[in-house]
Amino acid sequence: MPTPAPGEALIRVSLCGICGTDLAIEAGKHPRAQPGLIMGHEFSGEIAEINAPGSELRAGDQVTVYPLITCGKCLVCRTGNPHVCRDLKLYGIDAPGGMAAYVALPVDVLLKLPDSMSAKAGALLEPYAVGIHAARRSPVQPDDTVVVIGGGPIGLLNGLALKTLGVEKVYLTDINAFRLGLAEKCGLIPLDTANDDPVERIQEVTDGEGADVVFEAAGSQSAAAQMTALVRSHGAIVNVSVFKFQPEIDMRSVNFKELTVIGTRVYTVEDFRTAIDTVEQLPVDTVVTHQLPLAGVTEAFEIFKAGVDVCKVLVDVGE
Repeated sequence: MPTPAPGEALIRVSLCGICGTDLAIEAGKHPRAQPGLIMGHEFSGEIAEINAPGSELRAGDQVTVYPLITCGKCLVCRTGNPHVCRDLKLYGIDAPGGMAAYVALPVDVLLKLPDSMSAKAGALLEPYAVGIHAARRSPVQPDDTVVVIGGGPIGLLNGLALKTLGVEKVYLTDINAFRLGLAEKCGLIPLDTANDDPVERIQEVTDGEGADVVFEAAGSQSAAAQMTALVRSHGAIVNVSVFKFQPEIDMRSVNFKELTVIGTRVYTVEDFRTAIDTVEQLPVDTVVTHQLPLAGVTEAFEIFKAGVDVCKVLVDVGE
């Protein structure tokens, strides 16, 4: 049982999500995570004990964690952008995370949740904030035609973030019929790239112009090739995924179309607050396809790795 140090609170964890980074950690392939780590950076819970007399938080409050650990000294930290700290670390990767019954965390990384919010919605806030941040980094307008490449959890939540921010025409591309079905249930326009040419389809619906904004959320070579073809001249590409290799990109199209290419990394505290304010608009029970107890965490990882009829997998730590 961890003991909260001064300025910390003890969190009784409810639900914790599994993401692709956790798979890399479990496989021993993450460059920073070391054996013995309690992983998990997508979670919600309840304050069981607090050792911070000046804090507005109280025992019994429902909270989520803003899991970034920043140095506070580098240029971006000093100028208001600590989410791209040159020495960025995360709870659940570099320090104990939420895949345990209890975790002690500094109170300044805790965000209080409404009493009405479900633990399931709370556990979606971190990946949903990724989508919120990507949408905010873009020049997207409500009447734009937008394409999200990749229907995994991040791609789906990116599409949903765009919808909650008022964008109407959001296409989501994937080869997986199950994920395309989830996209349709969530109000996105599915585009089956296994049986249809996405570039031709988008050209058809935009009178030959192309998408106004393309969000790349697949991290594959095919996605890197498609993104410059899908977007219109003077359009924008937002790179949401983190490529595990150096992809080949058509830079000539970037020149000839005068494209804007935008990088994104994690999220700001403001993105998290927007996620808290809007997460209950999401079809949470559609996004979360599996929920297993902590005792079944090995099975939960296997389900997520297999990728069959799966989107978001949560571990019920409180069960």
